[in-house]
Amino acid sequence: MKILNKLSSETLVGCVTVDDITDTRSKRNEIYKYCIENNIPIDILTGRCDLSSSIEKYRPDLCIVMGWYYIISESVLSNVKGGFIGIHNSLLPAHRGFAPVVWAMIAGEKETGFSVFSFDKGMDTGDIWYQEKIEIGEEDYISDILSKIDNKIELFFCNNYLKILSGELRPSSQVHDGISYGARRLPEDGRINWNKTSYEIYNFVRAQSCPYPGAYSEYKGNIVRIFQSRCFDYPIQGNPGQIGLIEGDSVVVVCGNNTGLVLDMIEVDGKKIKAIKYIDGIGHIFL
Repeated sequence: MKILNKLSSETLVGCVTVDDITDTRSKRNEIYKYCIENNIPIDILTGRCDLSSSIEKYRPDLCIVMGWYYIISESVLSNVKGGFIGIHNSLLPAHRGFAPVVWAMIAGEKETGFSVFSFDKGMDTGDIWYQEKIEIGEEDYISDILSKIDNKIELFFCNNYLKILSGELRPSSQVHDGISYGARRLPEDGRINWNKTSYEIYNFVRAQSCPYPGAYSEYKGNIVRIFQSRCFDYPIQGNPGQIGLIEGDSVVVVCGNNTGLVLDMIEVDGKKIKAIKYIDGIGHIFL
């Protein structure tokens, strides 16, 4: 949405988005409202979200893509003179594919970034227009990183959009060193493995916190999603997943290698609450 605001309405021939209104992250209504208020034609696609008809209708010289869920066919890519330019939230060629920031944070990486690149027939293999690194701080959650990236992307397009259209700015070939890929994440991939160390689980939690559904476990038969946590400062003995200590507002779960994770904010039955208000005794086990 920020990028749409930065593009000149005089150069926009149309906007295409998807009807993802059931997704909690959806910007469908905001995009629709903006386009109507600024007299920008808009298509809202459903089903397979094939772009062919929209491309034939608008005949754009260039397409800028943000957060598109679907593969764009080679025939559609070749039907736009200036091609398709998109954003990938990694320093390509690292973390090509799915959920790049999530995978980077789970792995405990200290930096990520974004790449403005041209689409081609490969998966995130096209020429690079611009890249910038973003530091992942020890206390950053994924919402912090995504916000940093969004602000930098907004600045890039504000300064360079017209240069891209005029041909003043040109891309360079993507390098082939350091290639890696991320698989599509499934709902069950968010389950916590308490045998891992508290630091590994802390990374796992913050990588999947808001705006994502949250890393989860089971407690007394209920799904508990963990949105904020921190590493316990001391060794703690017990079985992984066991509530080993409740002290003040701190609920400490035993993790692998005698480490502990302090639970702060959790979600149960769709309601976010402090962990201390739900956890009622030591010894109980998270599964």
